[in-house]
Amino acid sequence: MAIGAQRMNICVFGLWHLGSVTSACLAKLGHAVVGLDFDKAVVKRLRNGKAPLFEPGLDGLISKKLCAQRLSFTCDAKEALKTAQVVWVTFDTPVNDKDTADILFVERNIKKIMPYLKTETAIIVSSQAPVGFTGKIEKIFRKNFPEKKCYFACSPENLRLGKAIDVFLHPDRIVIGVNTEKTKEVLLPLFSSITDRLEWMKTESAEITKHAINSFLATSICFANEIACLCEKMGADFKEVEHGLKSESRIGPKAYLGAGMAFSGGTLARDVDFLIKLSRKNKLPSHLIKAVSESNAQHKEWVQWKCHELFRNLKKKNIAILGLTYKSGTNTLRRSLAVELAKKLKGEGARVYGYDPIIKTLPADLARSIKLKSNIKDAVDNADLVILATEWPELQEMSPEMIQLMMNKVVIDPGGFLLKVIGSGNENYFYVGKGNEKRSKG
Repeated sequence: MAIGAQRMNICVFGLWHLGSVTSACLAKLGHAVVGLDFDKAVVKRLRNGKAPLFEPGLDGLISKKLCAQRLSFTCDAKEALKTAQVVWVTFDTPVNDKDTADILFVERNIKKIMPYLKTETAIIVSSQAPVGFTGKIEKIFRKNFPEKKCYFACSPENLRLGKAIDVFLHPDRIVIGVNTEKTKEVLLPLFSSITDRLEWMKTESAEITKHAINSFLATSICFANEIACLCEKMGADFKEVEHGLKSESRIGPKAYLGAGMAFSGGTLARDVDFLIKLSRKNKLPSHLIKAVSESNAQHKEWVQWKCHELFRNLKKKNIAILGLTYKSGTNTLRRSLAVELAKKLKGEGARVYGYDPIIKTLPADLARSIKLKSNIKDAVDNADLVILATEWPELQEMSPEMIQLMMNKVVIDPGGFLLKVIGSGNENYFYVGKGNEKRSKG
């Protein structure tokens, strides 16, 4: 903790990815942290130093802070809140297969702890929720507990799977929504212990800032993918076009303009869905935002299109999929495009083999579609086609022998992750935006 920073008693409520990272990092900063969740299995794992899903360095940080008695976990709301100055709501908002968020899940859980909140407690909402949610929760609380004076704020989550600890401890800035100066005064010591780059605004502004950021990133991805698909048809190379775009000073080198797989997992799509529904509710047009959702849904089929362009029939073809998780740096398979693709290819009669550096076993339903291999060579050896689906850094560190084996295969690498390894000149290597003449391998 920075010199002069104030140590606070904090309850982190909701202990999946966002909550387990938040609780461990706050403890590292010197705060006294109690993690609260009503899922007994999750709490039991955390008490043993095991996060509910893989995040580099997280298990070690949790164990260290448990031993230092800066961090504890419980299912008992009364116990967790008895000395809490701040309650940080960190549920990962559930999302269904249509990218619709279950906001009632978060609301129901917050209502459960309301009777145990003591007066002068500050409540920060970081779970992904539509604009107006924090205000709604505050109204519910004030209606049911008028005798208690509590402070409500919103600080939209900004974590990235695989880099979550570093992003929490060294953020570009933190967006914090408050509607009173007193709330800002109460929370300033907490956020100042993380960074001095604090962006204070109205609660509703903070909520819609999160929607706008994720929707802008989603728009950028779809724009890049659509331009890249044009490049393929016109014999251009989007990797070159990308450099041209980013060298334009009004766009810049950090622009989110890499072509590749469609976005998945629900994080970006959830905010796109929020904005579409908010526009519809307020009878406002949302042509661009709706088009983002439609464009992304269509681009999810790009790998299959490419498979059919290269092979007339996939029946009995051996296809190796490298990387199975939703993204690198995590072990979650839910909403993974790699998994969705494997099921579709299996449905077309292909034999699908998979490798992922962190997945050692597959759930029974997935094991019926994917034969998991313990190393890249076993997955690729007899493959007619290799698809790189999740960009694990380890895949760029293959041995010369493995690289040679890959160069003799037909490889679909949507994001061009292995471009420097295989080379764009290899006629059997394909990525989104690489102009190639159509051909069939039979």
